[in-house]
Amino acid sequence: MKIFSAEQIKQIDEFTIANEPIASIDLMERAAMACTKRIMKLVNIDAELLIFCGKGNNGGDGFAIARLLLERGFNCSAFVINYTEKFSADAEINFNKLKETFGTKIFEINSLEDLKEKITHTNYIIVDALLGIGVNKPIDGLLKQAVNFINANFNKIVSIDIPSGLFPDDSSKENETIIHSSLTLTFQFPKLAFLFPENKNYVPEFEVLDIGLSAEAINAQFTTFYYLTKEDVASFIKPRNKFSHKGDFGHALLLAGSKGKSGAALISAKACLRSGAGLLTLHSNKSTTDALLLHLPEAMSLEDVNEEFISGIDKPENYDAIGVGPGVGLQQETQIVLKKLLQYYTGKLIIDADGLNILSENKTWMEFLPAETILTPHPKEFERLAGKQDNDLERIKTLKHLALKHNCIFLLKGAHSAVAFPDGSVFFNSSGNASLAKGGSGDALTGIILGLLARGYTAPKAVLLGMFVHGYAADICVKKKSKESVLISDVIEQLPKAFKKLE
Repeated sequence: MKIFSAEQIKQIDEFTIANEPIASIDLMERAAMACTKRIMKLVNIDAELLIFCGKGNNGGDGFAIARLLLERGFNCSAFVINYTEKFSADAEINFNKLKETFGTKIFEINSLEDLKEKITHTNYIIVDALLGIGVNKPIDGLLKQAVNFINANFNKIVSIDIPSGLFPDDSSKENETIIHSSLTLTFQFPKLAFLFPENKNYVPEFEVLDIGLSAEAINAQFTTFYYLTKEDVASFIKPRNKFSHKGDFGHALLLAGSKGKSGAALISAKACLRSGAGLLTLHSNKSTTDALLLHLPEAMSLEDVNEEFISGIDKPENYDAIGVGPGVGLQQETQIVLKKLLQYYTGKLIIDADGLNILSENKTWMEFLPAETILTPHPKEFERLAGKQDNDLERIKTLKHLALKHNCIFLLKGAHSAVAFPDGSVFFNSSGNASLAKGGSGDALTGIILGLLARGYTAPKAVLLGMFVHGYAADICVKKKSKESVLISDVIEQLPKAFKKLE
Protein backbone atom coordinates (compact mmCIF):
# COMPACT_ATOMS: atom_id res chain seq x y z
CA MET A 1 0.00 0.00 0.00
CA LYS A 2 1.39 3.38 -1.00
CA ILE A 3 1.91 6.23 1.46
CA PHE A 4 1.42 9.70 -0.01
CA SER A 5 2.04 13.27 1.07
CA ALA A 6 -0.86 15.62 1.79
CA GLU A 7 -0.30 17.34 -1.56
CA GLN A 8 -0.41 14.04 -3.44
CA ILE A 9 -3.63 13.03 -1.68
CA LYS A 10 -5.15 16.35 -2.72
CA GLN A 11 -4.20 15.60 -6.34
CA ILE A 12 -5.72 12.10 -6.12
CA ASP A 13 -8.93 13.59 -4.68
CA GLU A 14 -9.09 16.11 -7.52
CA PHE A 15 -8.48 13.44 -10.17
CA THR A 16 -11.22 11.25 -8.67
CA ILE A 17 -13.69 14.16 -8.64
CA ALA A 18 -12.89 15.04 -12.26
CA ASN A 19 -12.71 11.55 -13.73
CA GLU A 20 -15.14 9.30 -11.82
CA PRO A 21 -16.85 11.76 -12.09
CA ILE A 22 -18.20 12.64 -8.65
CA ALA A 23 -19.00 15.96 -6.98
CA SER A 24 -16.67 16.85 -4.11
CA ILE A 25 -19.65 17.01 -1.71
CA ASP A 26 -20.59 13.44 -2.71
CA LEU A 27 -17.04 12.22 -2.17
CA MET A 28 -17.21 13.80 1.29
CA GLU A 29 -20.48 11.96 1.90
CA ARG A 30 -18.82 8.69 0.88
CA ALA A 31 -16.00 9.30 3.36
CA ALA A 32 -18.44 10.28 6.10
CA MET A 33 -20.50 7.13 5.53
CA ALA A 34 -17.39 4.95 5.82
CA CYS A 35 -16.59 6.61 9.16
CA THR A 36 -20.18 6.37 10.35
CA LYS A 37 -20.36 2.64 9.67
CA ARG A 38 -17.16 2.08 11.63
CA ILE A 39 -18.25 4.28 14.55
CA MET A 40 -21.58 2.45 14.74
CA LYS A 41 -19.64 -0.79 15.33
CA LEU A 42 -17.42 0.83 17.95
CA VAL A 43 -20.02 2.45 20.23
CA ASN A 44 -23.34 1.53 21.80
CA ILE A 45 -26.39 3.32 20.43
CA ASP A 46 -27.03 4.94 23.83
CA ALA A 47 -23.50 6.32 24.14
CA GLU A 48 -23.15 10.11 24.16
CA LEU A 49 -20.99 11.41 21.32
CA LEU A 50 -19.64 14.91 20.87
CA ILE A 51 -18.39 15.70 17.39
CA PHE A 52 -15.95 18.62 17.38
CA CYS A 53 -16.01 20.25 13.95
CA GLY A 54 -13.72 22.78 12.38
CA LYS A 55 -14.75 24.95 9.46
CA GLY A 56 -12.70 23.30 6.74
CA ASN A 57 -13.31 20.02 4.93
CA ASN A 58 -12.44 17.91 7.98
CA GLY A 59 -15.22 19.76 9.78
CA GLY A 60 -17.45 19.03 6.79
CA ASP A 61 -16.77 15.33 7.35
CA GLY A 62 -17.76 15.82 10.98
CA PHE A 63 -21.07 17.53 10.16
CA ALA A 64 -21.95 14.73 7.73
CA ILE A 65 -21.01 12.06 10.30
CA ALA A 66 -23.21 13.79 12.91
CA ARG A 67 -26.18 13.86 10.53
CA LEU A 68 -25.72 10.22 9.51
CA LEU A 69 -25.44 9.07 13.13
CA LEU A 70 -28.50 11.07 14.21
CA GLU A 71 -30.52 9.65 11.33
CA ARG A 72 -29.68 6.20 12.67
CA GLY A 73 -30.79 6.97 16.20
CA PHE A 74 -27.44 7.66 17.84
CA ASN A 75 -27.12 10.27 20.58
CA CYS A 76 -24.66 12.87 19.31
CA SER A 77 -24.13 16.63 19.11
CA ALA A 78 -21.92 18.74 16.87
CA PHE A 79 -19.74 21.46 18.39
CA VAL A 80 -18.60 24.05 15.85
CA ILE A 81 -15.34 25.76 16.84
CA ASN A 82 -15.57 29.30 15.42
CA TYR A 83 -11.85 29.98 14.99
CA THR A 84 -12.58 31.68 11.66
CA GLU A 85 -15.63 33.27 10.06
CA LYS A 86 -15.85 31.29 6.83
CA PHE A 87 -16.56 27.64 6.14
CA SER A 88 -15.06 25.79 3.20
CA ALA A 89 -17.70 25.32 0.49
CA ASP A 90 -18.42 21.67 1.26
CA ALA A 91 -18.27 22.16 5.02
CA GLU A 92 -20.90 24.88 4.74
CA ILE A 93 -23.18 22.61 2.70
CA ASN A 94 -22.95 19.85 5.31
CA PHE A 95 -23.37 22.33 8.17
CA ASN A 96 -26.60 23.56 6.58
CA LYS A 97 -27.84 20.01 5.96
CA LEU A 98 -27.30 19.18 9.62
CA LYS A 99 -28.88 22.43 10.74
CA GLU A 100 -32.02 21.91 8.63
CA THR A 101 -32.76 18.51 10.16
CA PHE A 102 -31.10 18.51 13.56
CA GLY A 103 -30.59 22.18 14.38
CA THR A 104 -30.94 21.63 18.12
CA LYS A 105 -27.95 19.29 18.04
CA ILE A 106 -25.52 22.01 16.88
CA PHE A 107 -23.64 24.15 19.39
CA GLU A 108 -21.41 27.03 18.34
CA ILE A 109 -18.28 27.59 20.40
CA ASN A 110 -16.75 31.07 20.47
CA SER A 111 -14.60 30.80 23.59
CA LEU A 112 -13.17 28.37 26.11
CA GLU A 113 -15.90 29.49 28.51
CA ASP A 114 -18.52 28.26 26.02
CA LEU A 115 -16.96 24.82 26.12
CA LYS A 116 -16.85 24.72 29.91
CA GLU A 117 -20.44 25.88 30.13
CA LYS A 118 -21.91 23.45 27.58
CA ILE A 119 -20.01 20.29 28.54
CA THR A 120 -21.34 19.04 31.84
CA HIS A 121 -19.41 15.78 32.31
CA THR A 122 -16.50 13.82 30.87
CA ASN A 123 -18.18 10.55 29.90
CA TYR A 124 -18.64 11.57 26.29
CA ILE A 125 -17.02 9.79 23.37
CA ILE A 126 -15.34 12.47 21.27
CA VAL A 127 -15.15 12.52 17.49
CA ASP A 128 -12.34 14.85 16.40
CA ALA A 129 -13.11 16.53 13.06
CA LEU A 130 -11.38 19.84 13.72
CA LEU A 131 -8.49 19.83 11.25
CA GLY A 132 -7.37 17.57 8.42
CA ILE A 133 -4.11 16.83 6.65
CA GLY A 134 -3.50 20.40 5.49
CA VAL A 135 -1.89 21.46 8.79
CA ASN A 136 1.80 22.46 8.50
CA LYS A 137 2.29 24.73 11.51
CA PRO A 138 1.27 24.61 15.20
CA ILE A 139 -2.28 25.74 15.86
CA ASP A 140 -3.15 28.62 18.18
CA GLY A 141 -6.04 30.69 19.50
CA LEU A 142 -9.45 29.08 20.05
CA LEU A 143 -8.43 25.90 18.21
CA LYS A 144 -5.51 25.42 20.56
CA GLN A 145 -7.78 25.97 23.55
CA ALA A 146 -10.27 23.42 22.19
CA VAL A 147 -7.58 20.80 21.58
CA ASN A 148 -6.12 21.28 25.06
CA PHE A 149 -9.61 21.09 26.59
CA ILE A 150 -10.38 17.83 24.78
CA ASN A 151 -7.06 16.26 25.77
CA ALA A 152 -7.46 17.30 29.40
CA ASN A 153 -11.02 16.00 29.84
CA PHE A 154 -11.60 12.96 27.61
CA ASN A 155 -9.84 9.67 26.96
CA LYS A 156 -12.09 8.13 24.28
CA ILE A 157 -11.35 10.10 21.13
CA VAL A 158 -11.88 9.02 17.51
CA SER A 159 -10.06 11.26 15.04
CA ILE A 160 -11.26 11.59 11.46
CA ASP A 161 -8.46 11.13 8.89
CA ILE A 162 -5.75 12.50 11.22
CA PRO A 163 -5.54 13.74 14.82
CA SER A 164 -6.08 17.49 14.66
CA GLY A 165 -2.82 19.42 14.76
CA LEU A 166 -0.56 16.54 13.67
CA PHE A 167 1.72 17.25 10.70
CA PRO A 168 1.10 14.46 8.16
CA ASP A 169 4.45 14.56 6.36
CA ASP A 170 6.85 16.07 8.89
CA SER A 171 8.04 15.66 12.44
CA SER A 172 5.70 17.05 15.10
CA LYS A 173 8.27 16.63 17.87
CA GLU A 174 8.30 20.34 18.76
CA ASN A 175 4.52 20.69 18.26
CA GLU A 176 2.62 20.07 21.50
CA THR A 177 -0.94 21.04 20.51
CA ILE A 178 -2.23 17.82 18.95
CA ILE A 179 -5.28 15.69 19.73
CA HIS A 180 -4.42 12.54 21.67
CA SER A 181 -6.68 10.17 19.77
CA SER A 182 -7.61 6.67 20.91
CA LEU A 183 -8.26 5.65 17.31
CA THR A 184 -7.82 7.39 13.97
CA LEU A 185 -10.06 6.50 11.04
CA THR A 186 -7.99 7.56 8.07
CA PHE A 187 -9.00 7.75 4.43
CA GLN A 188 -7.54 5.38 1.81
CA PHE A 189 -3.89 5.53 2.95
CA PRO A 190 -1.97 5.67 6.24
CA LYS A 191 -0.15 8.96 6.72
CA LEU A 192 3.62 8.90 7.14
CA ALA A 193 3.40 10.55 10.57
CA PHE A 194 1.31 7.64 11.91
CA LEU A 195 4.37 5.40 11.68
CA PHE A 196 6.74 7.54 13.76
CA PRO A 197 7.37 6.40 17.37
CA GLU A 198 7.39 10.05 18.49
CA ASN A 199 3.65 10.20 17.65
CA LYS A 200 2.64 7.24 19.82
CA ASN A 201 0.47 9.44 22.08
CA TYR A 202 -1.44 10.91 19.14
CA VAL A 203 -1.93 7.81 16.95
CA PRO A 204 -1.78 4.72 19.16
CA GLU A 205 -4.12 2.95 16.72
CA PHE A 206 -5.37 3.69 13.23
CA GLU A 207 -7.60 2.03 10.64
CA VAL A 208 -7.54 2.68 6.91
CA LEU A 209 -10.99 3.18 5.34
CA ASP A 210 -11.40 2.70 1.60
CA ILE A 211 -13.39 5.64 0.20
CA GLY A 212 -13.05 4.68 -3.45
CA LEU A 213 -10.40 7.10 -4.66
CA SER A 214 -9.28 6.57 -8.25
CA ALA A 215 -7.07 3.51 -8.70
CA GLU A 216 -5.66 5.13 -11.85
CA ALA A 217 -4.59 8.21 -9.90
CA ILE A 218 -3.13 6.10 -7.10
CA ASN A 219 -1.10 3.99 -9.53
CA ALA A 220 0.16 7.08 -11.35
CA GLN A 221 1.49 8.82 -8.23
CA PHE A 222 5.13 8.12 -7.36
CA THR A 223 6.23 7.59 -3.78
CA THR A 224 9.17 6.03 -1.96
CA PHE A 225 7.08 5.12 1.11
CA TYR A 226 4.95 1.98 1.43
CA TYR A 227 2.86 0.26 4.11
CA LEU A 228 3.41 -3.50 4.00
CA THR A 229 0.19 -5.54 4.31
CA LYS A 230 -0.74 -9.21 4.48
CA GLU A 231 -1.89 -9.10 0.87
CA ASP A 232 1.50 -7.76 -0.22
CA VAL A 233 3.58 -10.50 1.40
CA ALA A 234 1.18 -13.34 0.58
CA SER A 235 2.16 -12.88 -3.05
CA PHE A 236 5.81 -13.63 -2.15
CA ILE A 237 5.20 -17.15 -0.84
CA LYS A 238 7.11 -19.85 -2.78
CA PRO A 239 5.24 -23.18 -2.81
CA ARG A 240 7.16 -26.41 -2.20
CA ASN A 241 7.27 -28.94 -5.01
CA LYS A 242 6.37 -32.46 -3.88
CA PHE A 243 9.59 -33.79 -5.44
CA SER A 244 11.78 -31.37 -3.46
CA HIS A 245 14.43 -32.50 -1.01
CA LYS A 246 16.34 -30.73 1.76
CA GLY A 247 19.10 -29.70 -0.63
CA ASP A 248 16.62 -27.65 -2.62
CA PHE A 249 15.98 -25.36 0.34
CA GLY A 250 19.49 -24.24 1.10
CA HIS A 251 22.08 -24.57 3.83
CA ALA A 252 22.25 -21.72 6.33
CA LEU A 253 25.16 -20.93 8.63
CA LEU A 254 24.41 -19.13 11.89
CA LEU A 255 27.25 -17.51 13.83
CA ALA A 256 25.65 -16.87 17.20
CA GLY A 257 26.12 -17.32 20.92
CA SER A 258 28.97 -17.12 23.41
CA LYS A 259 29.45 -17.96 27.08
CA GLY A 260 26.32 -16.79 28.94
CA LYS A 261 24.47 -15.97 25.69
CA SER A 262 23.50 -19.38 24.37
CA GLY A 263 19.81 -18.46 24.41
CA ALA A 264 20.17 -15.96 21.59
CA ALA A 265 21.69 -18.63 19.36
CA LEU A 266 19.04 -21.23 20.19
CA ILE A 267 16.19 -18.79 19.55
CA SER A 268 17.64 -17.72 16.23
CA ALA A 269 18.37 -21.30 15.17
CA LYS A 270 14.85 -22.53 15.89
CA ALA A 271 13.29 -19.58 14.06
CA CYS A 272 15.54 -20.29 11.07
CA LEU A 273 14.40 -23.89 10.72
CA ARG A 274 10.76 -22.88 11.30
CA SER A 275 11.14 -20.55 8.30
CA GLY A 276 12.01 -23.14 5.72
CA ALA A 277 15.79 -23.61 5.56
CA GLY A 278 16.65 -27.11 4.34
CA LEU A 279 19.74 -27.33 6.53
CA LEU A 280 21.15 -25.23 9.35
CA THR A 281 24.58 -25.30 10.91
CA LEU A 282 25.20 -23.31 14.09
CA HIS A 283 28.84 -22.32 14.65
CA SER A 284 29.36 -21.38 18.29
CA ASN A 285 31.20 -22.09 21.52
CA LYS A 286 31.00 -25.49 23.26
CA SER A 287 28.25 -24.75 25.80
CA THR A 288 26.01 -23.37 23.05
CA THR A 289 26.50 -26.29 20.68
CA ASP A 290 25.92 -28.73 23.58
CA ALA A 291 22.63 -26.94 24.35
CA LEU A 292 21.64 -27.08 20.68
CA LEU A 293 21.77 -30.90 20.69
CA LEU A 294 19.32 -30.97 23.60
CA HIS A 295 16.91 -28.28 22.38
CA LEU A 296 17.07 -28.47 18.57
CA PRO A 297 18.36 -31.82 17.31
CA GLU A 298 17.22 -30.92 13.76
CA ALA A 299 20.14 -28.47 13.47
CA MET A 300 23.83 -29.30 12.92
CA SER A 301 26.65 -27.62 14.80
CA LEU A 302 30.29 -26.63 14.54
CA GLU A 303 32.10 -26.20 17.83
CA ASP A 304 34.60 -23.35 17.88
CA VAL A 305 38.13 -24.08 19.13
CA ASN A 306 37.54 -21.39 21.73
CA GLU A 307 35.21 -22.60 24.49
CA GLU A 308 33.83 -19.15 25.30
CA PHE A 309 33.25 -17.33 22.01
CA ILE A 310 33.57 -17.57 18.23
CA SER A 311 37.16 -17.13 17.13
CA GLY A 312 37.23 -18.46 13.58
CA ILE A 313 35.21 -19.66 10.61
CA ASP A 314 35.87 -22.38 8.06
CA LYS A 315 34.72 -22.39 4.41
CA PRO A 316 31.85 -19.86 4.56
CA GLU A 317 31.54 -20.18 0.79
CA ASN A 318 29.87 -23.57 1.34
CA TYR A 319 26.69 -21.94 2.65
CA ASP A 320 23.79 -20.35 0.79
CA ALA A 321 23.20 -17.72 3.47
CA ILE A 322 24.94 -16.63 6.66
CA GLY A 323 23.57 -14.91 9.74
CA VAL A 324 25.90 -13.37 12.27
CA GLY A 325 25.47 -11.48 15.52
CA PRO A 326 23.00 -12.80 18.12
CA GLY A 327 24.91 -13.14 21.37
CA VAL A 328 28.39 -13.36 19.82
CA GLY A 329 29.97 -10.69 22.02
CA LEU A 330 32.59 -8.10 21.09
CA GLN A 331 35.86 -10.02 21.52
CA GLN A 332 38.63 -9.07 19.12
CA GLU A 333 38.81 -12.54 17.57
CA THR A 334 35.06 -12.46 16.90
CA GLN A 335 35.41 -9.04 15.28
CA ILE A 336 38.05 -10.41 12.90
CA VAL A 337 35.68 -13.24 11.92
CA LEU A 338 33.11 -10.66 10.83
CA LYS A 339 35.75 -8.64 8.97
CA LYS A 340 36.84 -11.69 6.99
CA LEU A 341 33.23 -12.49 6.14
CA LEU A 342 32.69 -8.99 4.79
CA GLN A 343 35.87 -9.15 2.72
CA TYR A 344 35.53 -12.62 1.21
CA TYR A 345 31.94 -13.88 1.42
CA THR A 346 29.78 -12.96 -1.58
CA GLY A 347 26.55 -14.78 -0.72
CA LYS A 348 23.45 -13.71 1.22
CA LEU A 349 24.28 -12.16 4.58
CA ILE A 350 22.29 -10.84 7.55
CA ILE A 351 23.94 -9.01 10.46
CA ASP A 352 22.24 -8.33 13.80
CA ALA A 353 22.88 -7.56 17.47
CA ASP A 354 26.58 -7.79 18.41
CA GLY A 355 27.44 -8.01 14.72
CA LEU A 356 26.04 -4.49 14.38
CA ASN A 357 27.84 -3.36 17.52
CA ILE A 358 31.11 -4.61 16.01
CA LEU A 359 30.38 -2.57 12.87
CA SER A 360 29.67 0.51 14.98
CA GLU A 361 33.16 0.17 16.47
CA ASN A 362 34.66 -0.33 12.98
CA LYS A 363 32.60 1.91 10.71
CA THR A 364 35.05 1.69 7.78
CA TRP A 365 34.11 -1.99 7.44
CA MET A 366 30.71 -0.87 6.13
CA GLU A 367 32.49 -0.28 2.81
CA PHE A 368 33.06 -4.06 2.53
CA LEU A 369 29.43 -5.11 2.91
CA PRO A 370 28.36 -7.53 0.16
CA ALA A 371 25.57 -6.16 -2.04
CA GLU A 372 22.14 -6.42 -0.41
CA THR A 373 23.51 -7.36 3.00
CA ILE A 374 20.66 -7.09 5.52
CA LEU A 375 21.30 -5.15 8.74
CA THR A 376 18.63 -5.28 11.46
CA PRO A 377 19.32 -2.66 14.17
CA HIS A 378 16.99 -1.57 16.94
CA PRO A 379 17.00 2.23 17.52
CA LYS A 380 19.97 2.23 19.93
CA GLU A 381 22.06 0.02 17.63
CA PHE A 382 21.19 2.28 14.72
CA GLU A 383 22.23 5.33 16.75
CA ARG A 384 25.62 3.71 17.39
CA LEU A 385 26.03 3.11 13.66
CA ALA A 386 24.64 6.37 12.30
CA GLY A 387 24.78 8.91 15.12
CA LYS A 388 21.89 10.60 16.90
CA GLN A 389 19.02 12.17 14.93
CA ASP A 390 16.75 14.94 16.19
CA ASN A 391 13.47 13.26 15.25
CA ASP A 392 11.95 10.24 13.56
CA LEU A 393 11.75 11.81 10.11
CA GLU A 394 15.48 12.55 10.22
CA ARG A 395 16.09 8.96 11.32
CA ILE A 396 14.21 7.63 8.28
CA LYS A 397 16.14 9.97 5.98
CA THR A 398 19.42 8.70 7.46
CA LEU A 399 18.24 5.10 7.07
CA LYS A 400 17.56 5.74 3.37
CA HIS A 401 20.92 7.45 2.92
CA LEU A 402 22.92 4.58 4.45
CA ALA A 403 21.06 1.94 2.42
CA LEU A 404 21.91 3.85 -0.76
CA LYS A 405 25.49 4.62 0.25
CA HIS A 406 26.40 1.05 1.15
CA ASN A 407 24.09 -0.77 -1.32
CA CYS A 408 22.57 -2.67 1.58
CA ILE A 409 19.18 -3.23 3.21
CA PHE A 410 18.43 -1.70 6.61
CA LEU A 411 15.62 -2.99 8.81
CA LEU A 412 15.06 -0.53 11.66
CA LYS A 413 13.08 -2.42 14.29
CA GLY A 414 10.14 -0.88 16.14
CA ALA A 415 6.34 -0.81 16.38
CA HIS A 416 6.21 -0.20 12.62
CA SER A 417 9.60 -1.57 11.60
CA ALA A 418 11.00 0.24 8.57
CA VAL A 419 12.99 -1.40 5.76
CA ALA A 420 15.10 0.87 3.55
CA PHE A 421 16.38 -0.40 0.21
CA PRO A 422 19.23 0.92 -1.97
CA ASP A 423 16.71 2.26 -4.50
CA GLY A 424 15.41 4.76 -1.92
CA SER A 425 12.17 2.97 -1.09
CA VAL A 426 11.05 2.44 2.52
CA PHE A 427 8.50 -0.14 3.65
CA PHE A 428 6.78 0.14 7.04
CA ASN A 429 5.38 -2.99 8.68
CA SER A 430 1.71 -3.41 9.56
CA SER A 431 1.99 -6.55 11.72
CA GLY A 432 3.13 -7.09 15.31
CA ASN A 433 2.29 -5.83 18.77
CA ALA A 434 3.86 -4.90 22.10
CA SER A 435 4.29 -8.53 23.15
CA LEU A 436 7.47 -8.44 21.04
CA ALA A 437 9.03 -5.86 23.38
CA LYS A 438 11.10 -8.53 25.11
CA GLY A 439 14.57 -9.97 24.87
CA GLY A 440 15.01 -12.50 22.08
CA SER A 441 12.58 -10.94 19.60
CA GLY A 442 15.38 -9.62 17.42
CA ASP A 443 17.20 -12.96 17.55
CA ALA A 444 14.07 -14.68 16.25
CA LEU A 445 13.69 -12.13 13.47
CA THR A 446 17.28 -12.75 12.37
CA GLY A 447 16.61 -16.50 12.29
CA ILE A 448 13.42 -16.09 10.28
CA ILE A 449 15.10 -13.94 7.64
CA LEU A 450 18.13 -16.25 7.51
CA GLY A 451 15.84 -19.23 6.92
CA LEU A 452 14.10 -17.41 4.08
CA LEU A 453 17.41 -16.41 2.50
CA ALA A 454 18.65 -19.99 2.58
CA ARG A 455 15.28 -21.20 1.32
CA GLY A 456 15.85 -19.25 -1.90
CA TYR A 457 14.09 -15.92 -1.43
CA THR A 458 15.86 -12.82 -2.70
CA ALA A 459 17.15 -10.51 0.02
CA PRO A 460 14.37 -7.90 -0.54
CA LYS A 461 11.59 -10.49 -0.37
CA ALA A 462 13.21 -12.33 2.55
CA VAL A 463 13.45 -9.20 4.68
CA LEU A 464 9.89 -8.05 3.95
CA LEU A 465 8.33 -11.48 4.39
CA GLY A 466 10.45 -12.18 7.47
CA MET A 467 9.55 -8.86 9.09
CA PHE A 468 5.84 -9.34 8.44
CA VAL A 469 5.58 -13.00 9.49
CA HIS A 470 7.52 -12.27 12.72
CA GLY A 471 4.88 -9.71 13.71
CA TYR A 472 2.02 -11.79 12.33
CA ALA A 473 2.98 -14.76 14.51
CA ALA A 474 2.97 -12.41 17.52
CA ASP A 475 -0.51 -11.19 16.51
CA ILE A 476 -1.70 -14.81 16.49
CA CYS A 477 -0.19 -15.30 19.96
CA VAL A 478 -2.11 -12.44 21.58
CA LYS A 479 -5.45 -13.83 20.46
CA LYS A 480 -5.10 -16.34 23.29
CA LYS A 481 -2.33 -14.94 25.49
CA SER A 482 -1.73 -11.68 27.30
CA LYS A 483 0.84 -9.38 25.72
CA GLU A 484 2.56 -9.34 29.10
CA SER A 485 3.05 -13.10 29.10
CA VAL A 486 4.05 -13.94 25.53
CA LEU A 487 7.59 -15.31 25.18
CA ILE A 488 9.52 -15.27 21.93
CA SER A 489 9.41 -19.09 22.04
CA ASP A 490 5.60 -18.76 21.89
CA VAL A 491 5.96 -16.58 18.79
CA ILE A 492 8.25 -19.11 17.10
CA GLU A 493 5.70 -21.86 17.82
CA GLN A 494 3.11 -19.81 15.92
CA LEU A 495 5.28 -19.42 12.81
CA PRO A 496 3.77 -22.54 11.18
CA LYS A 497 0.27 -21.06 11.56
CA ALA A 498 1.43 -17.65 10.33
CA PHE A 499 3.00 -19.14 7.19
CA LYS A 500 -0.07 -21.35 6.64
CA LYS A 501 -2.38 -18.31 6.72
CA LEU A 502 -0.18 -16.50 4.20
CA GLU A 503 -0.17 -19.55 1.92
